Order: sequence, then C-alpha cells, then structure tokens
Amino acid sequence: MKSKPPLPLVIIAIVYLAYLAGLLATGFTAVVAGRFALSALLFFFLFRGSRTAGNILAVLSAMSAIVLLVAAVATFPTAALGAVLFTIIAGLLAAFAAYLVFSPAVRAFQDKAGRTPAP
Repeated sequence: MKSKPPLPLVIIAIVYLAYLAGLLATGFTAVVAGRFALSALLFFFLFRGSRTAGNILAVLSAMSAIVLLVAAVATFPTAALGAVLFTIIAGLLAAFAAYLVFSPAVRAFQDKAGRTPAP
C-alpha cells in the first residue's frame, strides 16, 4: 500500500506552486522560472518520500523568508504596505520550513514512503 503525503503538505505545495505560476503569468523572469522548476522538482521528490528533498526545501524556504524580511525592513520607509506583504509571505515561508523540519506527520510519511518497495 502506498503512503499518502499529509494533506497540509499537499495544500502548501499547490498554493506555493500556484503563487509562482501567478508570478510567471504576470511577468516572466528567469529567476521565478528557476524557482518554479526547482520547487516543482523538490516537491516531486518530497512526495516520493525523500527526506533530503524535504530538508533542501526547508532550507531554501527559510533562506527566502530571511531575504524577504530584510527586503521588508529596507522598503518600509517608502512602501509600508509592500513591507507588510513581504513580512506576511516571509512568515508563511518560515512556518512552512518549520513544518517540514518538525512535523511528525511529514517524518512519518517519509519513513513509510522510504520503505515502500518499488513496483
């Protein structure tokens, strides 16, 4: 029997990839396209039970949160609303990174998926 990823993880993946797709649709940039491709690849392996992909995704999400917080501080004097938005997105990314690292449901899924024999 195949193990299924936790529902919050699936929802986060859908929302994050939709967010990046929305950024691509409104204005294509190579950086966003690279983030989308790398994130999709990491989510693919994460859903197959890869602990390494989960750890890489957690580290990249935490680093993105830190960069957004620095950007929020830098833009606050000129664009307070933008700084608030950066802070909210940074908080969501930090929460996602913490969920990947500390969630017992994610670890249980990875342990179970890692032991599933190949067809």
